[in-house]
Amino acid sequence: MAYQLDVYLLILLSSMVAHLCWCVRYNNYYEYGLENEKICHSMNRGHTHDIRNVTAVIVGSKHLFDRWIVNYDRHCKFTFKTAKEEGLIAIIHNMFFRLNGTNCLDYVRFKRSDGFQTGKFCGTVNLNSPYYSTSSTSAHGHSNSEFEQIFNHAGKLETEIFISKESVPKGQSLDLKIIYTPFRKCSTVNEHQFTSVGLNTCIRKEYICDGIHNCVKSICDDERDCPPDTDVLSREDTTTEVTVGAVTTVILCFIIFVMCLWICKRSQKLCWSSDCAGPNVCSRPGSLPPDVEGPANRAVPTAPMLEVAVSSPVADKDLPPSYDSLFPEQSNPARS
Repeated sequence: MAYQLDVYLLILLSSMVAHLCWCVRYNNYYEYGLENEKICHSMNRGHTHDIRNVTAVIVGSKHLFDRWIVNYDRHCKFTFKTAKEEGLIAIIHNMFFRLNGTNCLDYVRFKRSDGFQTGKFCGTVNLNSPYYSTSSTSAHGHSNSEFEQIFNHAGKLETEIFISKESVPKGQSLDLKIIYTPFRKCSTVNEHQFTSVGLNTCIRKEYICDGIHNCVKSICDDERDCPPDTDVLSREDTTTEVTVGAVTTVILCFIIFVMCLWICKRSQKLCWSSDCAGPNVCSRPGSLPPDVEGPANRAVPTAPMLEVAVSSPVADKDLPPSYDSLFPEQSNPARS
């Protein structure tokens, strides 16, 4: 029973570590990778993720596109949902998706909770470019502002991502980063915690001039009049986050290692004494083979027992006189 409990504890700890791995905190954002099954399921199963505390989300490719050699197309669907009385802004921050003539070979598409669905978006987007240029294409001829960003006042937005299995030409690399930012009406927020970005839309102050565009200039702007070293600060923050993540991973691995040793000790699977020097030795008593435990179980010679002669108590008592002493005359003729 105790061994089963230890196994359950180890499984619980492993699940906690797995949860920390697939959802990572990035400064004031939650970051989800396309490699995770809860974002891009291999069987095209959609998942809904709740956004709390007006915290923005980054969905991007970490290592998925490092070497794009696959046998099947990748089709992803996931939904983000905010709290009540909150809206959601979705903006394609970085992207390089391929075109096949005038059609999208890879694409991103959004669908609001009211049923409205955008076209298929592909092409090249880089909002961190010094010239803030975009070269994007939509299969339905949408404008860049609609392509770059989707406003949803209902606070629920579905995202569909399709990536073709065709190989990427040499010298090119697929890329994708989407920012989901919750917002509130400025008339309902605390001005010390939120900042207006236009159109009666307020987002958290932490997202102003943080090097990440939460909306675009054509509608609203959160990266306007920022210090020139914003990008440098953003890179420094990223380095810090990577360092903290690496240290956290090492600590968690050490905890799991200690837990494994503790479970092995409790179940007596390992030797913990300096007496255990042989390869087939175990610390459990009574488990040694006869040839090993023979010398240890030999009887210790003992001294012989001391024998003491004890006289019978009958010898110490007076016996009755014999017949001859009482009747000497009768006994003598018989002898003659």
